[in-house]
Amino acid sequence: MNNKYMDRNLLMMVVVVLFFVGCGGQNKYEKAIVDFVQTDKRGTWTDLQFKMIEMGKPTNITVGDSIAILTEVFETKKAKDLEFYNQRIAEHTASMGKDRLNVLNEFYQKSIDKNQLVVDSLMKASVKIPEAYKSASANTILAQEVTCKFSIVNPLAGNARQEITEIFILNAEGDKCYRRSPMKRK
Repeated sequence: MNNKYMDRNLLMMVVVVLFFVGCGGQNKYEKAIVDFVQTDKRGTWTDLQFKMIEMGKPTNITVGDSIAILTEVFETKKAKDLEFYNQRIAEHTASMGKDRLNVLNEFYQKSIDKNQLVVDSLMKASVKIPEAYKSASANTILAQEVTCKFSIVNPLAGNARQEITEIFILNAEGDKCYRRSPMKRK
């Protein structure tokens, strides 16, 4: 009786292991992505018959990467704003010499002065790094990025199967998805 009980337990363990091996095809990244894609902003889950076609290798996003991105975005916007305000100054300076009406010349001068204050302020501005980044190592992993090609059946599109390629941003552990965005075309 003891052998029979042990054989039954062994058989049950084999069945459980086979079940988990068969169902365990999803790694933590895929599970996080599947859940994210099939859950709307209100938290309602919809079975979209998600199928992973291809999943790229997750890449780490570090504190250093994040600082570089923040700096690049800041410097790009700063350059664009400087170009705009310097252009306004040049236009009003050119107009001042052409117009003989004092009222218009005063308007142009006030505009030039105001725009110059903005330019001076922009020239002194620098990127603001979040306080948490200042004491963290540049190699600290903040998140992970994964590119995936997948298919879903969209009930709003007449139940047609769609193939989509997107970039997903997951937490540092890779088990929770923060956002998704379409692939950028090169």
